[in-house]
Amino acid sequence: MGETAEANERIVCAILAEQVAALRERMDSTATFELLWRTSALLSWLSGLLGDVSAQSAHAASVNASHPNPVLEREREEAITEIAEIRRALDDLAFLQAQRHDFAKQIADCVVIALERMAVAEMPAGTSFSSADLAALYVSADQRKLHDDVIHRLGL
Repeated sequence: MGETAEANERIVCAILAEQVAALRERMDSTATFELLWRTSALLSWLSGLLGDVSAQSAHAASVNASHPNPVLEREREEAITEIAEIRRALDDLAFLQAQRHDFAKQIADCVVIALERMAVAEMPAGTSFSSADLAALYVSADQRKLHDDVIHRLGL
């Protein structure tokens, strides 16, 4: 294999390595765990709040009074606000995860196809898989940007 082909394949490998690193970075689930902890805490809080409301209702029925407890009312309003915030956060997270999953699939598909095409059995003698061949596999602007960033960083 010629010097140019080897250099070209090194570039392709560098780009693929960068894509795999980007894929790994996108798999960060810190936000997911934080949101799940908030949801768990909210459910515990709501469970206690419902118990307090139930106890107050039983007490009010026994003394035939219908005065709402201002502390329980405030906590109920705070819980409703927290539920709305968590619902929005879960919707945002679901959208973000769908985007991450889509990009991850694009990168994984590209890496697999590129590796298959770079395999010696797939390449006719005297040819190599170039960075232009790799770029032809991209389906998103994010992949192209990542490719261009690596090329620029390598000074090519």
